Amino acid sequence: MKLVDQIIQYKYSITIGVCTVWMLFFDGNSALFMYKQYNELKDLKLQEEFLSEEIAQMNIQKKELFSDDDKLEKYAREQFFFKKDDEDVFVFEKVED
Repeated sequence: MKLVDQIIQYKYSITIGVCTVWMLFFDGNSALFMYKQYNELKDLKLQEEFLSEEIAQMNIQKKELFSDDDKLEKYAREQFFFKKDDEDVFVFEKVED
């Protein structure tokens, strides 16, 4: 009987405690879920910043390449091994031990 009387006496405190624990750990929008989402958002913002810098660098490189035909030809030869009709291309690769 004493236990039932104590539960009845502290029913609001017990209810608030149970609801708090439920919302912190078991609810769909729990504190753990929100923390994981916050960290993922932080990582995505860092990735967005990195990619925007990459895009800016590529735009600068694109302007440089298309401004002069010699630069474009040099880039195509180095990166894609393009050649003229009367040339042979030899590719040397480093062997890593």
